[in-house]
Amino acid sequence: MLKSIVLFLSFLVLFSCGSSKTNTAIPENAPEWVSKTPLSNFNYIGIGMAPKSSSDYREKAQKMALTEISNSISVTVSSNNSLNVFQYDDTFNEFYRMNSMVSSAAFLEGYDIVDIFETENYYYTYLSLSKQKHQQLRKARINKALEASIFKFDYAKKLTAEKDFSEAIKQQILALEDISEFLNEDLRYTQDQIEKPYVSLLMNTIFSNLNQIEISFPVKQLSIKHASDAKDIYIQPITIQTQNKALSNIPISIFYSWQPGQSLDLISESNGAISLLIPRNCSKNNSEKITAILDTYSLVKNLSQNRVVQKIFENYQSKKFELPISKQLPTIEFEIYLMENSKKNLNALEDELFQLFSADYFTLASRKAKKDFTITIECKKMENLQVNGKISTKLESRIKITNTNNHIVYQETLHNIIGIGSSAELAEQDALQSLIDKIKMVNYSAMVQSML
Repeated sequence: MLKSIVLFLSFLVLFSCGSSKTNTAIPENAPEWVSKTPLSNFNYIGIGMAPKSSSDYREKAQKMALTEISNSISVTVSSNNSLNVFQYDDTFNEFYRMNSMVSSAAFLEGYDIVDIFETENYYYTYLSLSKQKHQQLRKARINKALEASIFKFDYAKKLTAEKDFSEAIKQQILALEDISEFLNEDLRYTQDQIEKPYVSLLMNTIFSNLNQIEISFPVKQLSIKHASDAKDIYIQPITIQTQNKALSNIPISIFYSWQPGQSLDLISESNGAISLLIPRNCSKNNSEKITAILDTYSLVKNLSQNRVVQKIFENYQSKKFELPISKQLPTIEFEIYLMENSKKNLNALEDELFQLFSADYFTLASRKAKKDFTITIECKKMENLQVNGKISTKLESRIKITNTNNHIVYQETLHNIIGIGSSAELAEQDALQSLIDKIKMVNYSAMVQSML
């Protein structure tokens, strides 16, 4: 699809050039090149035209002619060259071909003004660029770029030996930037009197160095005890290093398993460390994890503004470093009763509520597992009414959660809990079921959070 767009745009440029020349009333004394671009096996030809209505008509005409030349060169490059040396992925290859077409116009030099022609209203220019001269100039630019790149590459090797890894990676990225326009050329590097493909060597070195960057958590597994740990948990230091050398100013992306689709972007400090602060009640699950990865694209983007270089690393998959989290959720016990003539325990209600809490990994207190919290629900009958053979019961329920120090962490009073049945017992059961339903819909989340 991208290739089709590029060809279509090229066609539009060429068509617009041609139509500008043919749709204008050309006087009889105009040279032939004004109406028809000459053909040459040895030169790239560009014809430009601009109306004299603006003061910069000469510049506009010349720009139009250079565009025609650059399109001719781009077509030649696209048809005679391929990215055989540097194969990243199909997306990058298409992007690189398009970028080559666009960038070639920026470096046009050595062209000659063959002729100009003017009328009262229009200005025409005829430019010619020797194909041989263009190749010579291009070769000189390639050699200059390669020389600059190799200098940085060799300097990066020296920095690596001195364990200055951050600066070494920077120099390697800048070395890649120097030759970004010529990745499809057969560039060579001599090492120990052996010639090697330079682009592959440079890229493999960069990827190797990136893969050596380690992100180390302070513990192998983080254990959270909800009943005793602080509400805010600090994880520090998380160190970013390579070969036991701390790396500063390295962008890191943090992913929390309990926040899918979101990330936290951090940069390592001068000591190569970052820190995290997570809430104890980050989730109700008994296991989670934190994933940290090197943000390679941001690292490269901070070092180079070159779009080709950035594109290379846009989809680069960095290694993942994970910190498992084991969560010990609170142990609870229930005291649920109905105050009537005497205190009546509601065991069935306790069982149903525990099923609800156990789904969120809470455990029931026992002799081996001491309670962390007590959930007390005290129900009182406020009134009984009998109408048309039906009995209506109204309850008021007070919910209270206390910790081991008997401090209240949650309390709420629920009014007007109504139950209807053909008997007092059935009306009571219906009211208690209404209580359960209301707790599930209104109070349950807040009750859970108070214990996390």
